[in-house]
Amino acid sequence: MINKKKIILTAGVFVLIFLAVIFLGKKTDFPVKKETLKAGEIDKTRPVLRAAVAAMLSPKSTREYYDDLLTLVGRKAGFSTEIVQRQTYSEINELLEHNELDVAFVCSGPYVEGRKKFGMKLLAVPVVRGEKVYRSYILVNIESPVKSFKELRGKKFAFVDPHSNTGFLVPKYMLAKMNETPKSFFKETFYTYSHDKSMEAVANNLTDGCAVDGLIWDFMKNAGSEITSKTKVIEKSPPYGIPPVVVNPSIKPELEEKLRGLFLTIHEDMEGKKILAELQIDRFEEGFDTMYVSVSEMQDWINAQEKE
Repeated sequence: MINKKKIILTAGVFVLIFLAVIFLGKKTDFPVKKETLKAGEIDKTRPVLRAAVAAMLSPKSTREYYDDLLTLVGRKAGFSTEIVQRQTYSEINELLEHNELDVAFVCSGPYVEGRKKFGMKLLAVPVVRGEKVYRSYILVNIESPVKSFKELRGKKFAFVDPHSNTGFLVPKYMLAKMNETPKSFFKETFYTYSHDKSMEAVANNLTDGCAVDGLIWDFMKNAGSEITSKTKVIEKSPPYGIPPVVVNPSIKPELEEKLRGLFLTIHEDMEGKKILAELQIDRFEEGFDTMYVSVSEMQDWINAQEKE
């Protein structure tokens, strides 16, 4: 029996939420469902640390995987932790912009956008299997005769989120390099708002292909997931800076440094080490904006092409 906690993708870590049903037929954007989830009982005698995880995985999985880590960090910082969930990446960015969140796991694309727009601050990055990078995987059903991204022309395709790096920006960039757009290349597209739901759509033949965070697919495969056993990777992108942990630009300097110190040393704590092992994260390290230059350049190139 698969231990669901070990299916987590850390880079997902990030990242961030809910798709109840994947529909056949026309392009579907699912309505936003706003929900606040609390990590255990909020202790009103202590200040509250407002934390979020972008919609990398569906809500139940996100809460199960990240509650323990965020609650531990909050407790060590002297806070009671409140975990906030939203369906889309842009909603998490908006909360950070308006100082309604203290800390969050976000995708690389939204980090670059948030840094440019309102000064989102990089706190730390996870190290997964010794690396601080991840890739976009193009998936098709295990029984599909399709062997390359180009062969998906005229097919149905699932994206994760309009602001997802691996789940949207990368395949959009691949198409732009072919002088194509999602509309001109695919028969139909839709958003699932989580990487695991995109995989499920392919596994259940509800779509011909999808683009997902490679770390998530790898972890699920290593855990013996039935979903990944029904899908296969036909292409992998170049590496990009891994989804980071960020804070809002108005955070108090002393809290920012306290949180950074906790993330960077959490692997030295007995309880923290156990939680990281379950998340399959080696540890957290300092991150640098140079890690995300390629994501920024990709965004800028696509924007320039669309303006022409």
